[in-house]
Amino acid sequence: MKKLAIATLLLTTFTLSGCEGGNKDIWGTEYEFKKAEIKMMDGTVKKVKVKEWSRDDQANNIRVTTPDGTSYYSGSENIMLINEKNEATTQKSIKSI
Repeated sequence: MKKLAIATLLLTTFTLSGCEGGNKDIWGTEYEFKKAEIKMMDGTVKKVKVKEWSRDDQANNIRVTTPDGTSYYSGSENIMLINEKNEATTQKSIKSI
């Protein structure tokens, strides 16, 4: 019984450590985003590709990292994460309605 508890603890630790800071969240349903729109301080909106993103649990903030290594950190009201479906999937869904 003790070995089972230790094995379970190790497996859980490895699983959760592999999900930190990536473009996915183990507890969510759809947490992989390819694009983001970020409202800058001057009011302009910047569209970027997303390499990885993370959410701050203690505050309502999101950090987005682009493929070139640039990081944006702001409140969730200034960042929209986007994952567009391809047109073939969208057309198929519309036809089935």
